[in-house]
Amino acid sequence: MLSFQNIVKTKPVIGYYKFWVVLTYLGIIAAVFGIRFAFEGNIRYALICLMVSGICDAFDGSVANLKERTDKEKYFGIQIDTLADIINFGVLPAVIGYAVGVTNTVVYSMYILAALIRLAYFTVIEIELLNKNERRTYYEGLPVTNVALIIPLMYSICDIFDIPFAGVYTVALVFLAIAFVLRIKITKPRGLSQVIVCLLGIPVLFYIILFGG
Repeated sequence: MLSFQNIVKTKPVIGYYKFWVVLTYLGIIAAVFGIRFAFEGNIRYALICLMVSGICDAFDGSVANLKERTDKEKYFGIQIDTLADIINFGVLPAVIGYAVGVTNTVVYSMYILAALIRLAYFTVIEIELLNKNERRTYYEGLPVTNVALIIPLMYSICDIFDIPFAGVYTVALVFLAIAFVLRIKITKPRGLSQVIVCLLGIPVLFYIILFGG
């Protein structure tokens, strides 16, 4: 018989909501706002949301490692991070492209599919490493999270030199899609190098906030 005490002892909802997963959730929320801004034609705010998602993703792993987690919690972290990334760095950049005038559906499909394949492969490898109690030292292919800096940087350069962003963006999506699935090794940034990468985005972020057209 289901009693009040049993309800209290049992989690009322599925999933995890502790501090180690909060940054991942915040990144998804930022991406959803970014999608809305893009559809409304507010590219500046959409790009800011993309960068916020990137910042959340850059440090969610470090925050998660502050707590000793069960294997079930670790598996959940891997899965939710992958699902978040396809929204943050797959769907949102595609919607931004549509908002700025990129109308080639083949390009969108290629970009999102490549991101999805890369993230699924990433998940498989992460689970294998977890089962072996090993840590990742390098990535295969360009991590999709890098678009959180690459796309705003391209936008800023195009804005400064008055270059049509839609044309550049179309080509960029194609090259990014290819880079996602290329079997190239990229060293995983940790510690100071991770902070430096984030600091490189600060001038881009300030430019978009203050001067982005």
